[in-house]
Amino acid sequence: MTLRGVDWAVVLGGSAIGIAILAGCVAFANDGPPLPQVRLALVALAAAAAFVLDEPAAGAVDAVPNTRRRRTAARTTAIALPLAVWILGVLALEQRNAVTPAGALLVEGAGVLAVAMAVAAVLRLVGRAEPGEIVASVLGAAMLGVIIFNPPPHSVPIFPIDDGWAPSTTLWTCLAVAATILVTAASGDPYRRRVQADQLFTSGRH
Repeated sequence: MTLRGVDWAVVLGGSAIGIAILAGCVAFANDGPPLPQVRLALVALAAAAAFVLDEPAAGAVDAVPNTRRRRTAARTTAIALPLAVWILGVLALEQRNAVTPAGALLVEGAGVLAVAMAVAAVLRLVGRAEPGEIVASVLGAAMLGVIIFNPPPHSVPIFPIDDGWAPSTTLWTCLAVAATILVTAASGDPYRRRVQADQLFTSGRH
């Protein structure tokens, strides 16, 4: 497996922006973690994650082409970079200020990155070889809208500030699990999915 298909310039760039924002948040966390600004770092990291599953034409002309499942498995390892940035940033915030809801933020970040990959995987499944740009744009705009306007339901806030951490964590846990399953399902080779569907149809007739 190779990682040649990953657009490392975007992944590294988004991760670097996330690092810069998180570093600033840590520096000014004496009076409490600046959670809205922390979420801006997550927007940048989600944008980086959206490009992990891009599939440029270079991958289609390998001497020994990999299956889509193997290529996806290889590129999925690239998600470790933005995820590691988020984990280290949240832990640094907790070290700086003990009131940081580190556990909830870690789950939230994992959920956001998983959702970014899932949306990209679905778009790639329907024929868009490089969905990163559209996913990063749409997801980033949606996250900024939620961060700025804090829409209802307030009983289950998407990005909580003062309260609602428990239901939010439950929400992001469910989204992370569902997104992971979706990425796995969407990563199957079209031929294998067609064979499995034919087998299911045949078995149903007997």
